[in-house]
Amino acid sequence: MAKPVVKKNPNISSHWAVPVLTKKFGAHQKINPDLLGLFYEYKRSNPRNQGSVYSSPDNLDKIIKHPSMERLSKFIMDGVFEIASHVNAPYWKETSNIHIDVTGIWFQITNDYGFHETHIHGNCSWSGVYYVQSGNASKNASELASNGMPNGITRFYGPQMEITAGGHGDIGNLYLQDHSIDSYPEDGKLVIFPSHLKHMVYPYAGEDDRVIVSFHAQVNGDTELRYGYSFS
Repeated sequence: MAKPVVKKNPNISSHWAVPVLTKKFGAHQKINPDLLGLFYEYKRSNPRNQGSVYSSPDNLDKIIKHPSMERLSKFIMDGVFEIASHVNAPYWKETSNIHIDVTGIWFQITNDYGFHETHIHGNCSWSGVYYVQSGNASKNASELASNGMPNGITRFYGPQMEITAGGHGDIGNLYLQDHSIDSYPEDGKLVIFPSHLKHMVYPYAGEDDRVIVSFHAQVNGDTELRYGYSFS
């Protein structure tokens, strides 16, 4: 067989893509120093033995009242609306008064090889991470820690990972092996993803802490949610 030429084929369509929003907060250079000061002050005032990962309660918007926290919260909610309205545009025709409900938001300070196992988030449709301080995390695929692994990156796993774990593999389904993407921490970077998407955080160690804000969000409106069922 001749080597295939990659071009659009009108006979083939792709479905069920996984949307991920990535954007930079234009005001991050102003608000991130404020956030760092607020977070470290909260940590000093609320010491807990959490090992190499310090996590605040998930009502951060309630326990820390500050203009910079409010600006970040608005940036996050605007981002959730941006991606949710984009993917749901065909289905929101009869929905009114759409609003974003942040059901959980918290900060984490990580060092000394702190990490998170593969997990998903429940009771929400969208989740995300905002990098306040990336520290010495890997900036690209070639920048690795001394152990040869990425340092403090977030890795997302696509649904096809479940297939490749125990399924038959040959060059006919080689494309299924491309089942993960890496998010490299960068100060002021926001990443929003579907809450069902499996992800993990690689161990982090550096001179400066890795500091993030994570969150859950629901999108609600005045119209009652009704699922359509097809038996065709």
